[in-house]
Amino acid sequence: MFETLALVGTGMIGGSIGLACKKSAQVGRIIGYDTNPESLEASRALGICDSIEYKLENAIKEADLVVFSTPVQVIAEEIIRAAKSAKSTALFTDTGSTKAEICKSLKTNFKNTGPIYVPAHPIAGSEKNGPTAANAELFKGKLTILCPMENTPAWALDKVSGFWQSIGSRIEKLSPEEHDGIFAFTSHLPHLIAYALAGLLEPRHIQFTAGGFRDTTRVAGSDPILWTEIFKANKGPLINALRGFQDGLNRMESALENGDFESLKAMLAKAQQFRKTVQ
Repeated sequence: MFETLALVGTGMIGGSIGLACKKSAQVGRIIGYDTNPESLEASRALGICDSIEYKLENAIKEADLVVFSTPVQVIAEEIIRAAKSAKSTALFTDTGSTKAEICKSLKTNFKNTGPIYVPAHPIAGSEKNGPTAANAELFKGKLTILCPMENTPAWALDKVSGFWQSIGSRIEKLSPEEHDGIFAFTSHLPHLIAYALAGLLEPRHIQFTAGGFRDTTRVAGSDPILWTEIFKANKGPLINALRGFQDGLNRMESALENGDFESLKAMLAKAQQFRKTVQ
């Protein structure tokens, strides 16, 4: 248990962490900070935070655990700022969906010193945002990836792992580079494809869309600013994933053009079998 938790970012993910901690009684008190005053004030009104602060330094100075649930492009910067005011015993973790760039930035700035940071990525969320979308059950049974750095102490990894498990997560461990390579395929590419497909249609097509289109493009309802930054942070692995996808489309296109429907059926059957294994 952590006596004081600081939430840096009180949107849907940060808010869900706060509610889950309240439900599991894993923290004594929760202090919230957000650059958006409306989100911050709503987090207190909704019972996500016990108190709020309008300055990062004030929010984290007494925290035993600080969770950064902000856009990926500012996580490293906020960790660097917070390190100057945090207790020497404080642990840092985050919810960013890319890891290698953040870890590289922190290595450059801190060398072998600095805060004890255990990178994390809970595989949970939705296309909704803001504290009103927070859900205490969001992480229940969901996977959280921990990406320890070379100098991450084993005890810190165990303690942060225990925190995520206490709010319902299952734990896997990957290196930051492995993480970004995998999630380029399993998360970032599907979002890119959904945006591309949703952007392909014209307003006159709306009345003709059905469940297949809505299911395939659901995540295109996500924040474009947020996802542009994720794509930017994971540009290299995402380009590799996109090229693999384009190769698959080219094989399907070739089968259609050549009337090779046996090959097309085989490709569809292989995809179907994989999809059936996904829960």
